[in-house]
Amino acid sequence: MRTRATFLGLVAIALWSTSVPATRDLLERLGTIPGTSLSLLLAGTFLLLATSAQTRGLGWIGRLSVRHLLLCGPLFIAYFACLNLALGMAETRSEAIVAGLVNYLWPTFVLVFSVALSPARPRPLTFLAGIGVSLGGIALAASAQFASLGIAPLVGGVLPLLFALGASVVWGLYSNLTRRFPQSHSAGAVGLFLFLGGAALGLASPGRWPRIDWTPAATLELAYVVVFPLSLAYALWDVAMRDGSLPLVGSASNSIPILSTAIGSAYLGVAFRGELIGGAALVVLGALLSQAAFRSRRKPPPPGESEPGAALRPQ
Repeated sequence: MRTRATFLGLVAIALWSTSVPATRDLLERLGTIPGTSLSLLLAGTFLLLATSAQTRGLGWIGRLSVRHLLLCGPLFIAYFACLNLALGMAETRSEAIVAGLVNYLWPTFVLVFSVALSPARPRPLTFLAGIGVSLGGIALAASAQFASLGIAPLVGGVLPLLFALGASVVWGLYSNLTRRFPQSHSAGAVGLFLFLGGAALGLASPGRWPRIDWTPAATLELAYVVVFPLSLAYALWDVAMRDGSLPLVGSASNSIPILSTAIGSAYLGVAFRGELIGGAALVVLGALLSQAAFRSRRKPPPPGESEPGAALRPQ
């Protein structure tokens, strides 16, 4: 059981590593607003139906934590809005990969908010070094992209990165609050957040929906994004967090920036540049340094527990 659950956690990590390139390609095919709204609506419906089938009814809705819904729900929706806007607004696929890499600063922000919201205290120099290394990785990944741009294109290219940065900050806060105010049926709550986010976005922007060309490729890609990164990966991750090896799965999750950058370069046909992979590696190294800053000040956690941010869902 433990080995199987750990393996499922590794599968979830692999699925999440495909999220950025698959979502970017989907938004190119359907448009940023329609693609985001449809994927969130369908993924939310999928998770709501799956939770209802698992619990044999809708009684689970009445057992949801209202505090979790009110505090974490808006943050969850804001995260996907910021991330998809970043991926959709990027002028080129290379910019989209860099924006996805900025999003992977979220483990650092998980730790930043854990300092404010818990008694955990890191070693300041190690913690700041981790943040600095991660930001250096982003600068390296973006350097070749923006080196030859003028002022106007540069401003336009920075905007998606700012949205991606906002996504990473929001997810860091969400992750801390969802640990402080846990939910009785996490998959159902996530489904509800996804559904409401997709519905709100669709209702708020009816005039921005262009005519969608439903090609087989667009349909298959929408189905993939809905079923795998947005739905199935959450279920597999929950199994891993409950029954698997937290140290192994938590450590493996740090590889997502590198995996996502490599998969994105191959899937989107972007030149496999050393700056991208080097930047991704620095983001990973920065996250590891930030985590080490906490471990150096704390006793090893009891069996079944983990360091701050180690068992949170990556994206």
